[in-house]
Amino acid sequence: MATVAGVKIKTKVKSVRNPIFFDEKYTGSEPVWDTERAATFDDATFDNALRRSFYYYNYYYNQKDCKTYVVELMQTPELGYGKDGIKAFIRSPDKAMSMTACSLVMAHRNGMPFRGRHVTFIKQSIDIAIKSAEPEVVEVFATPAQAAYRPTIQDRLNEKTAETIGQVEGAYDELLVNGKSPDFKPYDFLTSNNVPQSQLGKYEKIFAARKDELEQVQFKQDPQLVEGYKNYKPVEIKRQIAWIDSLLAGIEQYRGVKKATKKAAVRKAPSKEKLVAKLKYAKEDKSLKIVSINPADIIGATELWVYNPKTRKLGKYVADSVTGPLAIKGTTIVGFDESKSLAKTLRKPIDQLKDFAKAGKIALRTFLKDIKAVEVKLNGRISSDILLLKAA
Repeated sequence: MATVAGVKIKTKVKSVRNPIFFDEKYTGSEPVWDTERAATFDDATFDNALRRSFYYYNYYYNQKDCKTYVVELMQTPELGYGKDGIKAFIRSPDKAMSMTACSLVMAHRNGMPFRGRHVTFIKQSIDIAIKSAEPEVVEVFATPAQAAYRPTIQDRLNEKTAETIGQVEGAYDELLVNGKSPDFKPYDFLTSNNVPQSQLGKYEKIFAARKDELEQVQFKQDPQLVEGYKNYKPVEIKRQIAWIDSLLAGIEQYRGVKKATKKAAVRKAPSKEKLVAKLKYAKEDKSLKIVSINPADIIGATELWVYNPKTRKLGKYVADSVTGPLAIKGTTIVGFDESKSLAKTLRKPIDQLKDFAKAGKIALRTFLKDIKAVEVKLNGRISSDILLLKAA
């Protein structure tokens, strides 16, 4: 019995677990770290070594077994929790803290140097555990920062991913102990857990790295790894590689199905005002007493009448039966029939434009044709000299 922060807690004695540790002839003994050497590891080498620790502690321990050691660490300057925070953690459910965080604490006790991300992750896990305690416990014992903590959506997603990866690790552990894991089918597992496509890379990263490690053992490329896996026969190494290949193939199959069934993002159509924002046109001609229509009316129209006071040309755009209706792209009319979109020069603009303004739908059908002048084709370009007369 030990007293921590004024609270009595039971401490584990290793000898109690001796019957379980008999399995160490299959799993290897508890990993011990060379702290100084581990401090020089790059991330890939460090994570490879850490996986062996994770495997060991996941096999032999649970969160309840590790809780005492987490409390010990909470009292150190590395974490710096006060008595109230420690009491709240002790009263939290044993499974409230993730096993990954517990394994990091256990590995640290055996020489693993913490990296910044490890301390951050452990603190987050402890805060979640404190928050999961009964409301009155949190209110009385948690520090203000801990009481205010609220897991984000990303925190919850990461926690769920860590949980499901732990289940995959469990199936892999079954393979190590029994030589097979018949109940684990990668694609079915991913489907039943509805694993987000964005998280698949995390599964691949872990097991692809492990496969690379196993292949180095298989071909005796790394003496340290060969020594670390000396408890496994060549046929067992080969079996583990095949299992990981099956897992990675299942992940790729699942990703393909996710992509195929993913709903395409529905893009909101831009407003008419936005489509005509760059269009330059003459808003009015005071001498002719003509005001242009709203250019937004052009979008979706089948015809558009325009007039250029400088050249005295009256033009009519007619929508193409295939590429129409009319639309605007930048400063240009698009979707018109080049053979039917024509312009003619007015000899008496004031009189002819008055007649145009009075003309109805039937009269407009032949209005341009009745003008005695040479036809010219319109090119779609609209400038600040051109008036927009009518769209229909």
